[in-house]
Amino acid sequence: MIKNILAPWQKGTLGRVFISYRRGDTQWVAGRLADSLSHYFGDDRVFRDVDDIGGGADFGEVIHGTLGQTDAAVILIGDKWLSVADEAGQRRLDDPGDWVAQEIATALKAGIPIYPVLVEGTQMPREEELPERLQALARHNAVSITDSRWDNDVARLAKIVGLDIPSATERKLNGLNLLISLVLLLPVLATCGILVWNIICHIAQTDPLLDSLPDWLSGLGCPSLESPSPDSALKQWPLSLAQSGITFLAIVPCSVLLFVFASLVEETRRSYFLAAAWLGAVGSTAAFILLEPIPAAYEPIAMFFGATVTALLMFAFMTLSGFRPK
Repeated sequence: MIKNILAPWQKGTLGRVFISYRRGDTQWVAGRLADSLSHYFGDDRVFRDVDDIGGGADFGEVIHGTLGQTDAAVILIGDKWLSVADEAGQRRLDDPGDWVAQEIATALKAGIPIYPVLVEGTQMPREEELPERLQALARHNAVSITDSRWDNDVARLAKIVGLDIPSATERKLNGLNLLISLVLLLPVLATCGILVWNIICHIAQTDPLLDSLPDWLSGLGCPSLESPSPDSALKQWPLSLAQSGITFLAIVPCSVLLFVFASLVEETRRSYFLAAAWLGAVGSTAAFILLEPIPAAYEPIAMFFGATVTALLMFAFMTLSGFRPK
């Protein structure tokens, strides 16, 4: 169930990375980089033509269709990227039909965030070295990547790209935030709604000015409207023990989820995340232990306030954590 709720945040159209490269220049880097970025952004969110264009598909249609759904374009630039020529000696970048040039031109025209990646010390091409339709590429800040510093360079690139599109971890935490917030707040609102409704029903039973209302309220499901005692109508807590403790049924699984996903949160904020988890676990346990010495008449009151305060404090600590990914 949890997996199904979080699934829309883990896959789909929440940001795709397009890797543009020249096969005779940086093919080995493209494959390795695609695998590395997939670990950061998630499966099916990094596009590279060799892996992602099926047999028989129209190369041009797939490329342009993918770029239309892309949120970031990584342009791999190696030492041959600028000068590689065709059999006639014409520079490939100057060929109107060159796919690499078309990919970059399409991304520039569409306003897609572009990240030039310089491989193994390659220099960023100057504006005058590029065809007119690609000259805007020279105005983008480039990131260097080398084999000797691969992990650090890829992590730096992923964080920079991550400013424009969410990482897989970030989307998981966003989904978790939505799920837990709903699971915690809905029972609180439902319990408060039942409380208010029952109070209205009790008032309707005792106020002589509202003699015409009980029948109407009874039609809406108002409980216990049969000739109550005016002296006792509001002395009883207007929630049963089971109704008062509904929120704890949500707090326990939410605490478990917070413990499970705590490792994904940034270390400087993880203490808030864990505080929310421990608060739910300890608060739930304490509430049921403390029911023993409390008189039965006050058990629903204690359960209601204990559950409500625990849920709201958990929500507050979760908010302080910001669900920031590490």
